[in-house]
Amino acid sequence: MIVIKTILIEYKSIDTLSNAQHYILKALLHNDKEILLSHPNLFLYNETNGAVNTSRRYANIISQFYSYLSTENKFSSIDIGKYHVLIDNHDIRKWQIYRQIKRVEKQSIKPTSKTIFEDARILLNYVKWLHNAGYITNVSVQHKDWIANFKNKRMLNYIQQEAKQVADAKNIRILDKERRQKYSKSLITNQEIKALLDAYADSVYSALFKLSLGTGMRPIELVQFPYIGNGDNKSIMPYSEMDKDKATVEFKVVGKGRKLRTVIINLKDLKELDNTYIKPFYNERRKLYREKYGVACPPSVLFLNKSGKPITPMMISRRSNDAKLKAMQFYPDFREKITFYEARHWWPTMFAIEFFKEKLLNESSEVLYAAFGEALKNQMGHEDLETTYKYYIDMARLVYSAHQGTVHELLTSPQKTVQEMLNDMEPESI
Repeated sequence: MIVIKTILIEYKSIDTLSNAQHYILKALLHNDKEILLSHPNLFLYNETNGAVNTSRRYANIISQFYSYLSTENKFSSIDIGKYHVLIDNHDIRKWQIYRQIKRVEKQSIKPTSKTIFEDARILLNYVKWLHNAGYITNVSVQHKDWIANFKNKRMLNYIQQEAKQVADAKNIRILDKERRQKYSKSLITNQEIKALLDAYADSVYSALFKLSLGTGMRPIELVQFPYIGNGDNKSIMPYSEMDKDKATVEFKVVGKGRKLRTVIINLKDLKELDNTYIKPFYNERRKLYREKYGVACPPSVLFLNKSGKPITPMMISRRSNDAKLKAMQFYPDFREKITFYEARHWWPTMFAIEFFKEKLLNESSEVLYAAFGEALKNQMGHEDLETTYKYYIDMARLVYSAHQGTVHELLTSPQKTVQEMLNDMEPESI
């Protein structure tokens, strides 16, 4: 099996003249040669640049798939740089089955059947990108024969047999059930939010987390929020200088997949940002930026760390993990699964509860969908709207039904800032 390394790189892009940050793949061949995998790397640049966590996931999936292909007779005499030409729907399907066999052999709850399917969908997106970019590929994205049906009894029996386990070994369905029981669907709680905010060593990350709570923006989008905007974002400026006639402001941002979208931001959340980060910290950090880089900090850069370095998505991920570990020490109920990304789940769940209230419990998803879906799509920047919508409706129903009759003021006073909402919450109110 060929070993493929995933490597994070940062450089100045000649296409955009801005900093690029994404993973690339390097194959370690048997003759001690190392080669860069050009086509996957072009895909990672075009589809995941700046979204470090997404880039890491996509790179890992492609590297696992290519390593698997290197063990197949079909690819034994083929240069790994040409795999993309020969792979077909059957290869993607066989890879899913291979992963399930290995999973049953180990009697592991991971990866789940859902994860294996979602990983295969990402491979299909890679192939679709190759086709759209004009490269040759043998995969048909129109046909569904790439899907491995793990609900089929014959398929289950085949995997159980190939895994060569004893007769009483757990099968796929039991392993998936155990995984679902271990990972219950739940929202970040009030106490977890407060614990994480308090645990950050630098206030800039607390400010970023609050802004994500109030908008649902991804880290790659948050770091683009300017001190003073221009063009479509010329209305973005320090709160004291902004037009107060409207309750919200629009922010045009390039998000995942380099797609432009419009995010609606509560003006009071920008006032909170001004009071807790910009006024007490920004000017001093702007001076440190000048000392560090020899030029004035551009108005397009707002979020700087204690040494004057612009915040990146990777920095958010690392410092949030540090804060999580600290929060787990001081707050025993803080769950290990909590990440910065929980803020992105919090916003649409709260929005759904505020939007629908008691209708969540007595209306069908189809009725709710028409009124709510487009707003969710625009704010969250998701293409797979139906799946995203159902997830957050389910989450909102779970939270609402658990606290029906005692819903806190967050759900009835959306004009408040995120911090005001948190201050109003009773312990464990969500």
